[in-house]
Amino acid sequence: MRKTAVSFLLALTAFGAWAPQPRSRGSATAPVMLEIYSDYQCPACKALYERTLVPLTYDYVDRGKVFLVHHEFPLPMHPHAMEAATYACAAGRIGRYDQVADVLFRNQEAWAVSGKVDETACSILSREEAKKVRTLAKDPSITAEIQRDIQNGRLANVNQTPTLIMTCKGKQYRIPGGNYDLLRRFIDQLLAN
Repeated sequence: MRKTAVSFLLALTAFGAWAPQPRSRGSATAPVMLEIYSDYQCPACKALYERTLVPLTYDYVDRGKVFLVHHEFPLPMHPHAMEAATYACAAGRIGRYDQVADVLFRNQEAWAVSGKVDETACSILSREEAKKVRTLAKDPSITAEIQRDIQNGRLANVNQTPTLIMTCKGKQYRIPGGNYDLLRRFIDQLLAN
């Protein structure tokens, strides 16, 4: 049965009908899934990224315990958030989502004021990669991808960023804030049961 499922997924991948989520990290079979709705221009999202997601990725995601899925949720009050999301999603199409997300969050104060999203996002890419990302950022399918995230967030009653939704053993939990110690304890408790 497992061999058949793997063969089926490989066949779908070969024909382009299925592809792994480029804005996720970790094992899709991890016991815990953590979905994050965030906005690159949101100061609270930057703090969550730096103080919580970086250690969470090292301690849980890269060790196969948590599957992390990023959803773009640019807020209308942030004038450069949508552009930042398009660059991050475009970078995801060439396998560089994590790197562009990192540089956008780490340099948020500068580009949020200057509006130099392109310059910031492409600063860590090779010339060829930057050219691809700039082209992809203009592709309507990228905007549609972000709009799907926004719509899915609204269906999940997301009304602020960051919003974290954790799923374990069929149960969903909304995680307020982003205190890493509290999140770590909760994950450990879920994994122990």
